[in-house]
Amino acid sequence: MSHANHSAAKSLRLRLLQPLLYLGVAFTGAGVVLLGCILPRLSAEWHLRDKDAGLLLLVQFATSASGALLVRRNLWQTLACGYALFGSGAMGIFLLQNRALPAFAVYGLGLGLAMTSSNMLIARRNPNRKGAALAILNFSWSAGAVACPLLAARFLRPASHGAAFGLLGLLVLPFVLLPLFADQRDLDAPAGLGPSFGGLREARAISYFALLAFLYVGMESAVGNWMSTFAIRAASWSFSGSSLAVSVFWAALLLGRLLTPAMLAILPEHRLYRASVVATIAGISLLLAAHGPRTVLAGSVLTGLALAPMFPLIISLLMAEMGESRNAGWVFATAGLGGAVLSWLTGTVSTDTGSLRIGLLVPAGAALLMMALITWRRSNPETRRTQEPILQPTLTEKV
Repeated sequence: MSHANHSAAKSLRLRLLQPLLYLGVAFTGAGVVLLGCILPRLSAEWHLRDKDAGLLLLVQFATSASGALLVRRNLWQTLACGYALFGSGAMGIFLLQNRALPAFAVYGLGLGLAMTSSNMLIARRNPNRKGAALAILNFSWSAGAVACPLLAARFLRPASHGAAFGLLGLLVLPFVLLPLFADQRDLDAPAGLGPSFGGLREARAISYFALLAFLYVGMESAVGNWMSTFAIRAASWSFSGSSLAVSVFWAALLLGRLLTPAMLAILPEHRLYRASVVATIAGISLLLAAHGPRTVLAGSVLTGLALAPMFPLIISLLMAEMGESRNAGWVFATAGLGGAVLSWLTGTVSTDTGSLRIGLLVPAGAALLMMALITWRRSNPETRRTQEPILQPTLTEKV
């Protein structure tokens, strides 16, 4: 009987593991966007200039980017370490308040470790349905990102906004125990990671796609992180109204991801990718021209929908050209740095010019640069020859 009870408990534990992984990733989605969505109130409470707030974003996203390179061997160990750092960093932000810059570094590093480990674990645990499992994982992350601004606006009115980090830390720390739910064979399985460059041609392709990923995540992060502050200044909205603009942006991004498979049934990948870049330029331009709530919301929706297909398509086109390259980890790490640098640069330009509207020219410029890179690669004879993949069949057309 004891053996039967033990088997039943083990079966229940294993059935709970994957839903708990998804729930943990939803909390990482909330953790990534939390600073941006409460930034107006936090800046007022902590007496921060846009440049100072941008530094907090830089530290959070830069340390998060390192997660893609630090997750190499025992995924369960790095998952537990990630949630421990994520939770303790959040508690440190709450306790240190406007002296919390080191805590933001711990917080961001934990986010990077937890998100990267979760993606690798879900892919490993679902070898025959990776795409579907990772789609659900992405949906979970986006759901947390969408819910965070609405919950912050609803429940933080009477409290210090730094308390949001303290509450998130308390919710996240139990996920340190997730490895206890795993099977021993799963715990012992190696990750098989550890990128190292091998060949000039591969290095050039990695550099190109890493730059695209840097620009994409930089645009998404800069717009998402500064949307709340911009809505208050451009549309004279309350904090609740500005939180709605942030939620609309992330919800449009989520909807766009759900619609991407249907769009790919009509358009080939390279055409949808170029159309997304053009639509992103239009969406950010609409935000730059906004002086009222309706235009801000329209710009939020268009920008979110336009950005949605881009990152999956960048990765898909990378893999189509390079196959299963171990160096793909550098693309993910560089992408995270884009979120750090462009968010910080937007705040710096805003402070130096006295206008966040001018600051948002940073992500607009990134979209234009991305379009220029696409045009250059398609028209350059040398890069056109690399249309033949390094490890896989030929793509019909370049990004």
